[in-house]
Amino acid sequence: MSDKKKKKKNPNVKWGIALVVEILVLALMIVSYGVFWANEKLNAIQYEEIKEENIVKNEGANDDQKGYKTIALFGIDSRSTDSMKEGNRSDTIMIASINEETYEVKIVSIYRDTILEIADGSGLTAKVNAAYSYGGPELAINTLNANLDLEITDFVTVNFLALIKTIDHLGGIQIHVEDNELLMLNACITEQINITGIYSEGVFETGDLLLNGTQATGYARIRSTDQGDITRTERQRDVLNKMLQKAKTADMETLENIIDDVFPNVCTSISKDEMLALAKGLLEYQMGPTVGFPMAYMPYDHGTKGSILVPADLNTNVAALHEFLFGTKNYMPTQSVQNISIKIQTETGIWPQEIDVEALLNQQ
Repeated sequence: MSDKKKKKKNPNVKWGIALVVEILVLALMIVSYGVFWANEKLNAIQYEEIKEENIVKNEGANDDQKGYKTIALFGIDSRSTDSMKEGNRSDTIMIASINEETYEVKIVSIYRDTILEIADGSGLTAKVNAAYSYGGPELAINTLNANLDLEITDFVTVNFLALIKTIDHLGGIQIHVEDNELLMLNACITEQINITGIYSEGVFETGDLLLNGTQATGYARIRSTDQGDITRTERQRDVLNKMLQKAKTADMETLENIIDDVFPNVCTSISKDEMLALAKGLLEYQMGPTVGFPMAYMPYDHGTKGSILVPADLNTNVAALHEFLFGTKNYMPTQSVQNISIKIQTETGIWPQEIDVEALLNQQ
């Protein structure tokens, strides 16, 4: 693992924190207005069932994960709430794992440029964010399960309208903008305007600035400085932390406006009853540590697939992932994962690195 990587802390918790904020807001509303009111609000969320018989699960996968509820979280580019199921690459991919005994929630951010095998039967590898575009949340879930020995059955997808509107309702957030970020920030603002149709002025100075929703979302999407996607996840963490700080002091009218704008921009396989159950148990949940995946990686210029991140190697990373999520020491990935790992090694020529999970967590 490189020295640069060791210095990076708390990888992207963008949509994971967004989900926690939404559950927190919902819980507050239940206390203030009652379950019936909250139940009506939940009608605005798009529901898509994922049939259990369609879910890929590797034979012999880690039994230790049976006591956990594991949910895939996706953030996508979309102007319309009608196009949240496929056709869009998932700009953000996360895994939220809830220990059903202790209620600890751990978050794993999957770097979008990570090369994995797409679980569509083709046997082809691609950047992991392509799976959502090819086959929506079901294929994206199956790709995560097949490559990582997981047993995810549910998902939550949020588009960028939700992030922009939430920040605007909060009156903007304070962000420190550096000189080397300004050019790409304005390019990303223009991109966000084209995606969402929400106009914003550009940003023409640096330092501590009050950014509106479009500007702050553009800031969170800067990729062409420092370490690219790795550094971008730190910006996203900063944006969400600032959102959390303001949300904690927002009045009830502001929180209700956020719910009204956010919920139509959410698509999930989690039923209303399950969501209400999650909200009622909110006070028992504890946010645990977060990591990025792969934990050990090498950047690689693939040519036809562009700039990618290669797990070094997949076996080593999957073993470390299961130690982080489920406490499993010396986990041996299934034969399915081992075969994918060999395929990626053969394709890229990148071989294993050591991963010290305990040292990784001590950095946080």
